[in-house]
Amino acid sequence: MTVILFRTIIFYIMMTVLMRLMGKRQIGEVQLSEFVAITILSEIAALPITNREIPLLYGIVPLIIISTIEIITAFVCKKSPVIRKIIDGSPITLVKNGKLIQENLTKTRITPNEIEAEVRVNGYRQLQEIDTVILEQTGKMSVLPKTGKAKN
Repeated sequence: MTVILFRTIIFYIMMTVLMRLMGKRQIGEVQLSEFVAITILSEIAALPITNREIPLLYGIVPLIIISTIEIITAFVCKKSPVIRKIIDGSPITLVKNGKLIQENLTKTRITPNEIEAEVRVNGYRQLQEIDTVILEQTGKMSVLPKTGKAKN
């Protein structure tokens, strides 16, 4: 039990440091590459914590490698718009001039009901009050009202 406690503390500290190095973002703003890295990191960290036969180094080295790959990916994305678009994608317009863009809804697998719910969450009652809805790279929707429309 002491070994598991010791390993858990080591990996907790290691993951905290690595997440700090990868950069600060709100959970809802995590890019796809960051999400993939976080998922892999959590899986890698869990194995040596629960299995005494796996040496600590077998967990630490992959954590450092994955974190380094993510840091390099973030740096390259910052410098290259082309690479950023490939890795992070680009915003997609779901509503324009108050009208659903069916092709983009199909492409993103978002239903009209989800759009309408997002419109309501943003304080509007109906789609006709909205000029544009954009699905951002983070998965959040930006709702832009028509000029002069106040929230209800």
